[in-house]
Amino acid sequence: MSSKNEWSPACVDAINTYYGRPDLPIGAPRGEGASKPSKYAERIARDFPQDVGSGDAVPDAAELYRDILAKQSDGSVVIVTVGYLTNIANLLKLPADGSKPSGRELANKKVKEWVCMGGNFVGHPAADDLKLGNNNFTYDKKSALYAINHWPGPLMFVGREIGSVPSGLKAGARLRELPKSNPVRAAYAHYFGGEPQDRHVADPTAVLFAIRGLADYWTAETKGFIDLQPDMTFRWRYDQDKQQGFLLKRKVDGGPNDWYVEGIVENLMLQAPSPNRP
Repeated sequence: MSSKNEWSPACVDAINTYYGRPDLPIGAPRGEGASKPSKYAERIARDFPQDVGSGDAVPDAAELYRDILAKQSDGSVVIVTVGYLTNIANLLKLPADGSKPSGRELANKKVKEWVCMGGNFVGHPAADDLKLGNNNFTYDKKSALYAINHWPGPLMFVGREIGSVPSGLKAGARLRELPKSNPVRAAYAHYFGGEPQDRHVADPTAVLFAIRGLADYWTAETKGFIDLQPDMTFRWRYDQDKQQGFLLKRKVDGGPNDWYVEGIVENLMLQAPSPNRP
């Protein structure tokens, strides 16, 4: 979890449990970080099975990252962030501790790519003046600046224009077709104060890319780097290559294939738990 909201870990565990993954490790940031009230986290945590309880009971997310990464094959891990960058910054700041490598060393050795949902890559060269919003960076500016500037390997940004404003992509209303025992349906219902409604799909598109890659959904700018400022405005620069890139809409018959991507995301949201899981 990137948020310090006390109910977020239990909410995530309730969703994981429903989909047959009750033992996925969950951590939360320690020390400084960001949090904001949630319209659904406490309700989901209380109304659905989960065994996390209080957010204070889960481990430090940075230490959890280190423990998990240490057990993985070199260059095999894709990290995707759809929230604040507190945990990535904290991981990179972890010093070596006895037999435990530093967080930066593990990130460099074990991680194939970091996929980061955040920023607005509009225009050419792409630039962000924050008029479209950018909560994933601005709620914890110091961590965002540190994480992005110190990340040692490949980093792909999924900007809000890919799945949020001004893309127009949205999904969620069809969740009302699912049983009320589904915690994702319940979360959307609580968020909108009644029945599930459509909402932008910025986070799901980032997860989709992290799992399936470009596929036939997008192309990408892979030259240059993000020149991020402390206030979280930025301009994409081409005078250096730093293993960074950002997604671009794929053109089909002269226009973006937005609605195709929207349909992929929506169909995945509507999938039932696998019958092969408990």
